[in-house]
Amino acid sequence: MVFDVLIAVWGAFTAEGEEKEKAIKSALEPLAYLEQQIQGKKLFGGEKIGYLDLVVGWLSQWLNVMEEVGGMKLLEAERFPFLHEWGQNFIQAPAIRECIPPGEKLVEYFHFSLSYRRSLAANKP
Repeated sequence: MVFDVLIAVWGAFTAEGEEKEKAIKSALEPLAYLEQQIQGKKLFGGEKIGYLDLVVGWLSQWLNVMEEVGGMKLLEAERFPFLHEWGQNFIQAPAIRECIPPGEKLVEYFHFSLSYRRSLAANKP
């Protein structure tokens, strides 16, 4: 399921036009599954960070940046309140906070990635 989230979010991030709307709807399904799994917990591991928290931890920062750069909104607090709260809890853990790259660097990276991918698509024969 975690791989499904990654593929769906990447698809929404890179899509354009009508395809983007379809991709956003597709990305909401695996996020809804994660929402169900985190409901009633502070972290996927309970009160302490566990394996699944580390596996989906990219959502807490990378997804926000992908939403900004990709011009979309997936992880809205109103739609996914438990997953949103989990992201805040996860990112505030000292061991995680120390390792997170600066947001500006991620924005640069995702702008480059999106531009590069679109340039490749434009140059396809």
